Amino acid sequence: MSTEMTKEELDSKFNQEYEKAKAQYCKKPNILVCGYTGSGKTSLTKTILGDVVPAEAVGEGRPKTMDYCHYENDVVSIWDSQGLELGETEAAFMEKTREFIRSRVTDMDVDKHIHLVWYTIQGPGARVTDCDLALIKEIFPTKDLIVVITKSDITRPSQKEALKRVLMENGVSEDRIVFTSDEEGESIGCKELVDLSLEMLPEAYRDAFAFAQNINRERKKQAVLEKAGKAKAIIVAATTAAGAAGAVPIPLSDAAVITPIQVTMIASLAALYGLNGKEITVAAMPFIARAVGTMTASSLLKLIPGLGSVVNASVAILLTGAMGWFVQTQFEKLAIAKALGEPPPDVKFNFDLFRSFLDNYKAKNDRG
Repeated sequence: MSTEMTKEELDSKFNQEYEKAKAQYCKKPNILVCGYTGSGKTSLTKTILGDVVPAEAVGEGRPKTMDYCHYENDVVSIWDSQGLELGETEAAFMEKTREFIRSRVTDMDVDKHIHLVWYTIQGPGARVTDCDLALIKEIFPTKDLIVVITKSDITRPSQKEALKRVLMENGVSEDRIVFTSDEEGESIGCKELVDLSLEMLPEAYRDAFAFAQNINRERKKQAVLEKAGKAKAIIVAATTAAGAAGAVPIPLSDAAVITPIQVTMIASLAALYGLNGKEITVAAMPFIARAVGTMTASSLLKLIPGLGSVVNASVAILLTGAMGWFVQTQFEKLAIAKALGEPPPDVKFNFDLFRSFLDNYKAKNDRG
């Protein structure tokens, strides 16, 4: 029976493993932006998170957010509250907010919880209402709350001090109060809000938020580089599986039995580095095809002179580990370029470059 996988089988295997890995590695934080109508919620969110908020959601006059609007992309989910509008009682607004929070926190799936709250108060108004305080103290979990004073660029220092004093007198710690402005106000305080949000978010969701925000591109790059540890775990798991597969030496003609292990590894790395859509088509799938190609007898003999007629455990580990680190390097470059807003690099499988990864990986293993 042939051990080679058809293109349809490869695609199916990749898609299945990619979705599993995406659920594991691509945790999407849910952020609730709440406050009075006109407090600058949507403008602030768009300044920090960019196109996740459509341009038509931002405007003057009639409120643009008519209920809890939900904006999301591949890495972040934003809930934008309607806000307290003219003709609505504070009690009704509070109850509506309470019900929304309750509906999220009681969900058995923690990925659907609200992980962070930005409660916005307009700075020039220089007033913290009883409703503001009731929401802050009674409804939102303190550990997940940041009070964001918006329109800082047109707020006087005396107004800032007055707002801060009232909030602190009512139990809001000074380090949870951030003064900001939107893009038109030169994005004052937005970096501080991003940094504080990163500190407060549960660890599983931090990378996604770091990559989603548009204020600090170097932090976006750092979020990509920090994935190296998880990438190593993926590759180690794959090499362990490949070694087990080669524990009983595999005839060279049947070396493709290792292919499903490598497909799983490449799919997991693609999910980890946030490849999606066209990136999978132009980057990940060609690597899958070439990974299959390297497992043919003729390619193996070129890669490993003197290999003989079988693939044993050490050879299976060598091939899979080298492939893993080769793919990781290419996907990391692609993710960094995307984080920095640069043109994507030419990510493709180069046989000679892969052979150098193979040689380096072998030398490293031989050293211990």
